[in-house]
Amino acid sequence: MMCENATKLASDELDRRLSIGETLRLRLHLFGCDACSGFVRQIGMMRKATRRYVATDASDEGDR
Repeated sequence: MMCENATKLASDELDRRLSIGETLRLRLHLFGCDACSGFVRQIGMMRKATRRYVATDASDEGDR
């Protein structure tokens, strides 16, 4: 799998559940590609930070 396809699948995974085949191909690629593994870690951190921000913002709404 080319890096372009792997990063697209990693991004798609944020919006939908990947098929078993897509998941296996992506995981195999990530096993051997430091660049794409780093990309997946980065989007994971951004997703986590966004969820925290939304949760914090929602709890601040109750203070108003």
